Amino acid sequence: MPRGARQQSESMIYHVMVRGINQVQLFYDDEDRAAFVERLRRYRDECGFRLLAWCLMGNHVHLLVEIGNVDLPTIMKKLLLSYSYWYNIKYDRSGYLYQDRYVSKAVDKDQYLLAAVRYIHRNPLEAGNPVDYWTSYKDYVCDGGVGITDTELVLGMLSDDADRARGFFVKLVTGEDAPCVYEFDARPSRTRDSHAIAIIKKVAGVESCGDVCLLDAASRSAVLAELRARGLSIRQIARLTGLNRGVVERAGSVSREPSP
Repeated sequence: MPRGARQQSESMIYHVMVRGINQVQLFYDDEDRAAFVERLRRYRDECGFRLLAWCLMGNHVHLLVEIGNVDLPTIMKKLLLSYSYWYNIKYDRSGYLYQDRYVSKAVDKDQYLLAAVRYIHRNPLEAGNPVDYWTSYKDYVCDGGVGITDTELVLGMLSDDADRARGFFVKLVTGEDAPCVYEFDARPSRTRDSHAIAIIKKVAGVESCGDVCLLDAASRSAVLAELRARGLSIRQIARLTGLNRGVVERAGSVSREPSP
């Protein structure tokens, strides 16, 4: 099986954003948010990823996840389909809940990791809500959170002393100016072709990008979904592999699966 088709050996961190289709509200009340958090807990345990930060807004979600053996498309498919089924039953609706596919961006530098953490936790502030309103903030600064966040990595970057680390975290998130980190751009960045080619070969386990076309349908779909999760655009993947754009676009799309 090609590397990346079901598993990947290296740990990577992604900022993931999910939006409701046509700006539909994903969460109308605290019961909705609690249902999503419970699914985060369930699939964190089942898939073995680390949840570094999260924020539930009205019509969108921000997650910062470090993945290991289970790839990001598999994790997100389980999480989003499970919540959409629950949501559609509660609100007596049918059809797609999410806008296209989730958006993900690899976060691979310490400064950008801290910037991503700050960005995610400041989303409620921008909407006029408290910083701890359905975010991982309390998991970092006190014992009053929901307990699903892995805080060790981020706090360890701030200080070896636990109390000092929490104090620095508060300043990182709530301070108007945080000079220790870069500004975080949530938009996926464009990957250069040379780097994209290396990623394609590594994920698919092939010697040439064109060999992706020779994979069986299931393995090819899993590889394409992982390439998109790593920030490669549909156009770029299609151009470098020779695959039809429609094939690339459909790969790993959780929003195309019907809800009961």
